[in-house]
Amino acid sequence: MSELLARDSGFLERDGERLYWESVGSGDALVLSHGAGGNHAIWFQQVAALARHRRVITWDHRGFGRSTAVGGATTPSLASADLQALLDHLGVNQTDLVGQSMGGWTCLRAALDAPARVRRLVLSNTPGGIQTDALTAAFRAIRPDFGGQEVLGRHAALADAFGDRDPAHAYLYQVLGGFGETDLSQVAPGLITAMVMRAELTALRCQVLFTTGEHDALFPPALIRQTAALVPGARVHEFAGAGHSPYFEIPDDWNRVVSEFLEIGVER
Repeated sequence: MSELLARDSGFLERDGERLYWESVGSGDALVLSHGAGGNHAIWFQQVAALARHRRVITWDHRGFGRSTAVGGATTPSLASADLQALLDHLGVNQTDLVGQSMGGWTCLRAALDAPARVRRLVLSNTPGGIQTDALTAAFRAIRPDFGGQEVLGRHAALADAFGDRDPAHAYLYQVLGGFGETDLSQVAPGLITAMVMRAELTALRCQVLFTTGEHDALFPPALIRQTAALVPGARVHEFAGAGHSPYFEIPDDWNRVVSEFLEIGVER
């Protein structure tokens, strides 16, 4: 029988909002922050695997999943403050952060706001809001509602080949992304106006890994590599055959690469 892992969940009351969180496992903390197409549940293929070695914390941004958005859509600055408050609430002094797409804005902002708190940072298929001409151009091409779901199994955040290969999981991705109360058309403007200037990057104290997918149509590999070049010492890993969501499309490969970077399972 496999080891039983402790699981806890709850709500953090903050600024008139209720922010949902889950914590599984024990040891050094690892926080997974979802993108605009997901919520805490989107990480189901990571939690069970990584919590064997770490305390894995997932949570819902304002308006996503089980979190409220009474005061309006989330922004990177709000999300960073929410994340810091959540870490305080859970008694976490230091952590590794993983941010997928929109969650990359949250995690990079958090690493800049509290550099002593973040050991390592994974920016998963996201430029994290680092300002470049390529990012500005990419946003011009993205539909305000992050569309692409008019056909079962098709989503802008998934490679078309994934929907053909695994239509059940592609459909699950579409369904999970529909839980919450946020109008996604209100999310993109908050990201566009919260760019990280290059001079701010000097405040980073953590190791950084950027991941990308060969067929990422939202933030293509060339954009990610250009962005990573602005972060001293940053590494880049490109997943062949994947789209915008390798963590969902090829979870075993994504888990392995991220675990190696975070030194998960390495004896200390």
